[in-house]
Amino acid sequence: MNAQSGSTSVIDDNRAVSSVIGVVILFGFLILALSLYQVEVVPQQNAETEFQHSGEVRNDLVELRAGILQAGSIDQPQYQTVQLGTAYSTRTFTINPPSPAGTIRTTDPYPITISNNSGTPEGTITIPTRFIEYQPGYNELDRSSTWYDASVLYLDARDNGGGIAVIEDQALVDNGEVQITALQNEFRRSGTSQVTLELRPAENVSGDIPEGDLTVTVPTRLSEDDWEAKTDLPTDSDVYVGVTDTGNDINNRNIYNLTLNTTTNNLTVDTVGVQEAPEAPTQNDAARIGGGTDGTGGGGNGGGGTGGTQCIDGNYNVNSNENGDLAYTGSVNINAKVTGDVVAGGNVNVNSGFGVDGNIQAGGSVSVNSGTRVTGDVSAGGNINDNTGPGGGNGIQGNSNANIPDYAPCDS
Repeated sequence: MNAQSGSTSVIDDNRAVSSVIGVVILFGFLILALSLYQVEVVPQQNAETEFQHSGEVRNDLVELRAGILQAGSIDQPQYQTVQLGTAYSTRTFTINPPSPAGTIRTTDPYPITISNNSGTPEGTITIPTRFIEYQPGYNELDRSSTWYDASVLYLDARDNGGGIAVIEDQALVDNGEVQITALQNEFRRSGTSQVTLELRPAENVSGDIPEGDLTVTVPTRLSEDDWEAKTDLPTDSDVYVGVTDTGNDINNRNIYNLTLNTTTNNLTVDTVGVQEAPEAPTQNDAARIGGGTDGTGGGGNGGGGTGGTQCIDGNYNVNSNENGDLAYTGSVNINAKVTGDVVAGGNVNVNSGFGVDGNIQAGGSVSVNSGTRVTGDVSAGGNINDNTGPGGGNGIQGNSNANIPDYAPCDS
């Protein structure tokens, strides 16, 4: 009896071990299945999420480009949203990598130049502009950046052994006319959320463009081969001159100058600021146009005075109508109507189409250009140049006294 009981106990123990082994094997298969799911299925599903987002953000960037060009052309603010990143599906037993964040930013400014090749300060202006880069942070898909550059929107896969894929073609040249939209202001956002870019236009700057036949250079990351082979720029026309290397670079990629031929009547230039309006385009004594925040230096906006005397230290640009006397320690460019006297320690330049209803006193030279009028006397420590020509009530209507060193800017 005792022997039989011992035998039965051994059998029961063996049955318990078999159950444990079965559970261990089943658990092992479960772990193996989850591992295969983590390695094979999760990346595929996440790649699908990233692919869907890439299509959405591409549409957002197409709309952003359109908003930039539209803000400049119709002089109305535009608001464009960009979904920077995305989020993967929630998982219970498997693990996702961090959500892919994206970054959108403007680059450093680079100059657009417009010149009639006259060699005079009034014959050349420069306007700062920036590129826009969107960089995705995908874990599964390609991380190549998308760029907005001289009106072209393109995917740049050169860092990954690829090339340039144009998404939206150029809008610089159309039927012989050249349309420039300069993008200004610094901007950068990163994350997975949606960001709204406010695109605010400044006034059209065509009034400041030099007269005559013009040479325009536009900064670009696209090479000559890219422009000629991958865009519809009319490179076989008289408008197109060529593309040259500037010696500058962004992330080890060259910056080029795209050179175009045009005329004053066939050129339109607009400026658009991101989040804030760009500085009102202003021309200073260094023949530069644009706001100091974009590295172009010089000058400000007269701002529409309402009387009294303003004393300004340094060079200046009067770009809106002024009522009242103006005094400057440096030189001044007048790009508006001034009702009052102008006193300057340096040169005074009254640009075409504007004038001074008062006297001008300058320590340097005074130039009164075509289509302008000065109703009072002009005294200068240097030369006085009346370039208005006869007739029409233009020119200097008072007395002109050159080489008179007695002037006192800002002393009163």
